[in-house]
Amino acid sequence: MTSPASPPAPGGSVWGPGPAPERVHRAATPAPVQSPSPPGGWAPVDPTTPVAPAQADMAAWRALPSRRAWGPDALMLLAGMIAIGAGVFAYLAVKEPWVRLTISRSAENADLEFVASLSMRAKTALIGTGATGLAIAVAVLGLAWFFYGLQRGWTMPGPVNPAFGMVVAIVGLLATVLSSTVWFVWEDALVLRAKVAGLSTQAMKDLLDQQPPPLVQIQRLSGLMMFGGMMVLGFLASCLGWYAYRRRG
Repeated sequence: MTSPASPPAPGGSVWGPGPAPERVHRAATPAPVQSPSPPGGWAPVDPTTPVAPAQADMAAWRALPSRRAWGPDALMLLAGMIAIGAGVFAYLAVKEPWVRLTISRSAENADLEFVASLSMRAKTALIGTGATGLAIAVAVLGLAWFFYGLQRGWTMPGPVNPAFGMVVAIVGLLATVLSSTVWFVWEDALVLRAKVAGLSTQAMKDLLDQQPPPLVQIQRLSGLMMFGGMMVLGFLASCLGWYAYRRRG
């Protein structure tokens, strides 16, 4: 009895073994390289974070102020309010009595002869015109500082730089010291008020021009002290404004 035929081997046939199957060598494909993850895993992307534009606009993008540069500047606002108040009160002080001048002259017996005692307001003398201009300048600068303090991202122009406020306040302090120590700054006002002292205009001019010159005692009054105090306050406000201005840079 004949056994059934066995199935042909792979690659062969019933007539005999066939050729060996060809082995295909495939090149190994490298696995994709993954960038390292930050500690703690991937952080969510903040939609409010500005995205850098193209390389051509990189310089302009970097020049834009950051979000922290926007918003009210509390220090500049405070400096502006202080300067406005100082300028307004300094302007009002010009209308008040600044000094009391007591005029005496030498008599024949070498004693001093009393001539007159006058209270002088700054607005009656040339020094008052300058003081009025200084007071207005401090108030205007304070108004500009308050305006630019509303938004720290705004660029302040040079004419309203707080450094100019320091200069104005120093000039005002010098005018205060000069008015309280040198009577010559009141000479024009004395001539205008000669009739109050019981003298004619020409007699007052002759008295002030005589040699030796008359003895004039100066007593400081409320207007002068108020103006000097406001100039000190304006200087402090300018220093505060300068500090806030430097923080913007």
